Amino acid sequence: MDALRAMPVWERGLHLFWLAGPFFLLIERTPADAWLTIVSLAFVIRTIITRDTGWLQSLWVRAGFVFWFWCIIAGAISSAPGYSIGEALIWFRFPLFAMATAFWFGRDRRLLYAMLLSTALGLMIMCGILTAEILMIGHQNGRLSWPYGDLVPGNYVAKVGLPALVVMVALAVSIRGRLAALSAVLALMVVIISLFAGERINFLILACGGLLAGLVWKPRPARYLGLIVTGVLGSVAAGYAFPQLASRFSDKLIAGVTSFETSVWWHTLNGGWVVARDNWLFGIGTGNYRHMALDLLEGVPFTKYDPHPHNFYLQMLVETGIIGLVLGSFFLWSIIAECFRAGLRNRGNVMIATAFVVPLAVFWPIATSADLFGQWNNIFMWSGVALALGVCTSSPAQK
Repeated sequence: MDALRAMPVWERGLHLFWLAGPFFLLIERTPADAWLTIVSLAFVIRTIITRDTGWLQSLWVRAGFVFWFWCIIAGAISSAPGYSIGEALIWFRFPLFAMATAFWFGRDRRLLYAMLLSTALGLMIMCGILTAEILMIGHQNGRLSWPYGDLVPGNYVAKVGLPALVVMVALAVSIRGRLAALSAVLALMVVIISLFAGERINFLILACGGLLAGLVWKPRPARYLGLIVTGVLGSVAAGYAFPQLASRFSDKLIAGVTSFETSVWWHTLNGGWVVARDNWLFGIGTGNYRHMALDLLEGVPFTKYDPHPHNFYLQMLVETGIIGLVLGSFFLWSIIAECFRAGLRNRGNVMIATAFVVPLAVFWPIATSADLFGQWNNIFMWSGVALALGVCTSSPAQK
């Protein structure tokens, strides 16, 4: 590839390492985290050596640093400052990875396309792995666990694979020919595999993200409706074939949302709200909920302890207070705004026009979410968000 040949050897090696990321993410959290951390640290070292600090002028970057500083302050004044400050410090490697992708590794359009292809290949491999699990051993209480041995593969499909899926859907409903047909088949396969994974919020991220992406880039109404009908029929067929899966996405889901007295989901959220209500100004410290909530919720009715309250915005309120909630929300939505504005300016490029769907889907306020400051979820989530930002923040000359 010409884009790589033009680089010094050391930089070429780092970019190849960056492009291999979706495959590291298929292995396990330790190699995946090592990949992300090395990319982030390389960007910091390069910035120090070259003194190239122009990227600090971006609003979302500044908002990220401000939120990070507040997380450190909230940790410092908490009852467990050592642990909390440490959690805040190491969390920033995830936004820093997005900055590295946007302002260095993804500056060349050709490399962004290569990363999108790498992501799509990783997504297809994951779909193959999960298909093999379904055929060989089936579900575990309505969930899948390969290749991690943990019930989280839907995170890879939904969050790492989302940038590829939104492009697939947009192409499937807007162009003609073999590429459109291939895109439609692959997109439907990914969504159905996500359904089989049994992770409801990740399925909704993919399904809703795909629906929105199909509307924002030159859709053909008949093609769009046809894709929706095919997806619905495929999901219904999967439900008939696997009744336990159908129950998980129907009566169990409805009961969990509508019955406050018996819903574990509502009790988990309410537990976060109870703790936040008593610590609304500064919070209990970044990352401290997992260690403090069990004691704080003891004897409180309609609450359930969990290591995190299962909503990003509620967690920001609980752990960093109302100030942290405002700063953190501004940071997350400035990322969405950055991608959305870029899409409005570049309607002719399918990657740019649909990129805003990625951060909008994963940062949606009312969505159930994993630990905002945790490891595994952030590796998946920021990989997808970083690619979306890389698409949208490259200089116009490189588009």
